[in-house]
Amino acid sequence: MRRGAEGSFWDHLEELRRRLLFVTAAVAACTAAAFAFSGRLMGFVLSTSPVGLQTLSPYEAITANLKLSLTAGLVAASPFVAWHAWRFLSPGLYPSERKVLLWGFALSVVLFLGGAAFSLLVLLEPTLTLFRSFEGGIVTGSWTLSNFMSFLVQFVLVFGVCFELPMVVLLLAWLGIVEPKTLGRYRRHVLVGLLVLGAILPPNDPLTQVLLAAPLYVLYELSILAARVVIRRKPEEVH
Repeated sequence: MRRGAEGSFWDHLEELRRRLLFVTAAVAACTAAAFAFSGRLMGFVLSTSPVGLQTLSPYEAITANLKLSLTAGLVAASPFVAWHAWRFLSPGLYPSERKVLLWGFALSVVLFLGGAAFSLLVLLEPTLTLFRSFEGGIVTGSWTLSNFMSFLVQFVLVFGVCFELPMVVLLLAWLGIVEPKTLGRYRRHVLVGLLVLGAILPPNDPLTQVLLAAPLYVLYELSILAARVVIRRKPEEVH
């Protein structure tokens, strides 16, 4: 990090306050826009459910629409949030660090979207099929709109966040905290840890546990290869 950046502590604090206001306004605007199209968004949510969804209270439907609009607003405003974070941090960085941070932002967005898409397009249907396989006899599936939407949001967010694993590995390698050869030596420990992680995170079923651990382990192996490239290309520290 570049030392001697211009401006006092209070100047930076004021800039942070100003940017937080911009970010809050952007999230509010995107949420309002999403609420205007909440009918179509809710139609997508309903299309992913294999059963008809019920509401158990007069206000459950509108509450679900508000939650869905807020989630969509946060996602839509995320590029604006990342841009303001970049503008706040970049003045205090060296050119080489700015380049790394910019690539890091871009990669984190790609990984998150990849994890979200993987959860929706590949994992959601078999996971719901597994859940329904335990219904039968005196056990009948009566899923509510609120519960299903909460499950869907959690499901997508968990995979989106977990797919950020390569970013964590590359950051640790860039900072010199771990080395690629060390990462390779602990493959078995990482695999066990990923299986444990899949068992802890919702929806806590064996199928999702394996389906979460498998792509994360592949990403971990790719992260080791990327870390080797990063280490070789890392510029010398500027003093």
